[in-house]
Amino acid sequence: MGQRILLVDDEPGVLDGLRRQLASRYTVEAVLSGAEGLKKLDHSRGSSNPFAVVVSDMMMPEMDGAEFLGRAAVIAPDAVLMVLSGKADLRSTISAVNTGRLFRFIPKPCSPRDLQAAIDAALVHYRRSKSEGDLLEKTLAGSVKVLAQALAMASPETGARITTITELVGGAARRMGQSNSWELRMAARLSQLGLVSIPPDVLQRVEGGIEGSAGEKAMYRAHPSVARDLLAGVPKLERVAAWVGGQTVDATAPPPRSDPDPDSRVELQRQIFQVAAEFLAAKDIGEWPPECAARLAAGGRYRRDVVQAVLETALERDAAPDAQSVTINQLAVGMRFVRDVKATTGAILVRKGDRVTDAVRVRLQNFKTYVGVVEPLRVTQPKDTL
Repeated sequence: MGQRILLVDDEPGVLDGLRRQLASRYTVEAVLSGAEGLKKLDHSRGSSNPFAVVVSDMMMPEMDGAEFLGRAAVIAPDAVLMVLSGKADLRSTISAVNTGRLFRFIPKPCSPRDLQAAIDAALVHYRRSKSEGDLLEKTLAGSVKVLAQALAMASPETGARITTITELVGGAARRMGQSNSWELRMAARLSQLGLVSIPPDVLQRVEGGIEGSAGEKAMYRAHPSVARDLLAGVPKLERVAAWVGGQTVDATAPPPRSDPDPDSRVELQRQIFQVAAEFLAAKDIGEWPPECAARLAAGGRYRRDVVQAVLETALERDAAPDAQSVTINQLAVGMRFVRDVKATTGAILVRKGDRVTDAVRVRLQNFKTYVGVVEPLRVTQPKDTL
């Protein structure tokens, strides 16, 4: 399937001529207004073949090219944007360049050869940018995954929390059609990063429901902001840092104030993460998932369908279907423990709900060799992952 080109022009005759010139070389879609163009771009988001190049007229009624391209840059940040116009004043052109990441300005009239050459150049730029972006995203995702495994190895309690919120977010994202969101994956895996600032004994007391000092409670409640500050300077993680910093950690307190994102798809993803964090906080105080869902639905801060998606995931996760008994040597990456793993001394090595990773297997092998581990282990393979 060829990469898609979107043409936007309010003159039907011009639009038909452009479509005929380009249809033999590209997959072309054409619309008569900026509003229609934004709908097309929004509908293509998350698809396997989004629009690669957008070519817009400048002087259009209701929404001119500068406004359209500025909004298009938000909806389709990877698309290459160009202007094809015979009427454009200097101010509107500057606005289009500044707000729309304009790749090229093509004056009308333009020969088919020149137009095709401009689009070919835009496609080369698109492919190069996508390739570099995909490589950066994969590298970042791999680094975050290793960091999450290191946190789990250093603290089973933290690892269990990462596993829980990752599975809640993953299942809800699948149910809401958002499973391709890399930002959701990053937010879930990095959500507990701030716990590294809390002494292990304090963390165990707070998460275990043991009454701690006011200072210990304040330290725990601050862990999202600690994570946000750590992530704030990482390129491409600005939104993830904001989500992590705004997560709920105390189900007995009012949820943090956060303004809805104007981008409806991003706002949906933010709510999936925040509701999953609410369920994790509810687990700390022993609140049953349906009770948590009822409380959140009644509060009105979250979409009811998002709350329901997280609830269904939580209930499916806790059901632990097809549990089986295995030895440490039979553990496979991706399995999930359905009961705590203990050393023969009684110490808990891995919490119920943790997922098997390479780091967990190495840790258990070492304990089996030098201390002893109670076997068999009870595990299951969950359906939803991020």
